[in-house]
Amino acid sequence: MGLPLIGACQVKDSTYFKKENAKGVKKILIDGKFWVWTQKIGDGKINVLLLHGGPGQSHEYFEIFSRYLPNQGITIYYYDQFGSYFSQTPTPKQLNDTAIWKVHRYVDEIEQVRKGLHLEKLFIYGHSYGALLALAYTFKYQNHVNGLIFSDMNPYPSGFDKSITRANKKTDSIMNTIEQYRGLMRNKDKGLSYDTASYQNEFEKIFTRNFVIRLDTLPDEMERTKKHKNFEVAQKIGPSTFSLNYAEMIKKITIPVLLISGRYDFIISPQQLKSLSQNFENAQYYVVPNGAHICFADDPKNYFPPLIKFIKSN
Repeated sequence: MGLPLIGACQVKDSTYFKKENAKGVKKILIDGKFWVWTQKIGDGKINVLLLHGGPGQSHEYFEIFSRYLPNQGITIYYYDQFGSYFSQTPTPKQLNDTAIWKVHRYVDEIEQVRKGLHLEKLFIYGHSYGALLALAYTFKYQNHVNGLIFSDMNPYPSGFDKSITRANKKTDSIMNTIEQYRGLMRNKDKGLSYDTASYQNEFEKIFTRNFVIRLDTLPDEMERTKKHKNFEVAQKIGPSTFSLNYAEMIKKITIPVLLISGRYDFIISPQQLKSLSQNFENAQYYVVPNGAHICFADDPKNYFPPLIKFIKSN
């Protein structure tokens, strides 16, 4: 989830060292065993904790939030979950400790982050995989949450799989319209041998451009997010992604909820988003008209106004 793009290994670069001790940065000890990186941006009275996707990505693709929320009296907190680029790097022993790489453990990590930031109540925002964390956290610690923002995710495994299958088929359909790939696609459809390397390369480019982020050129923060993703951690967490019963959690969440996603998101369709909103006691939904999975980046002018309105009205 998040950015399904090719990344690099966890070599710390100049960005890491620049951010390590930047203004507002606070490292929080988790379970007395390892630390995670956070950064406070703004000085407003409303607090929002941002949970990134991946798993194993960094907070960097959220940097655009600093251009929209703090000037509205909303303080945002970046946070790299354990194993992500700016937080402590797992040791080989920790990587082999299966108990660490569970969604429910990350939920308790988030609670320790809240306490470490001295926030009695906050808005919890989650994007993609981070939305599942936000949902699970809200279910368990609802008394500390003003509102939940659930962005660009499908909490139901069957719906999740259907959406990705649909996006894959649409990508193949687009490839069929490109002259240089028609022969390749014809062989693929007939079960004959074809150039799999060329297919995968073009498929990824088309899929990303249409269903992940609808931009011809990635902003710097997106390039860094792609570069800094920890694929080893992502593989460790992956099996736990749908280990919790999110459907049962949804029934018991009573605080205000905003469901938001891009019209072209590969994980949840507008119809699925509307249906999901009806399962919460107190939810509203918004479809970002020109956005895909990372719709705050490719359609920010339509993403941030409803987000800010929800936060300021709750």
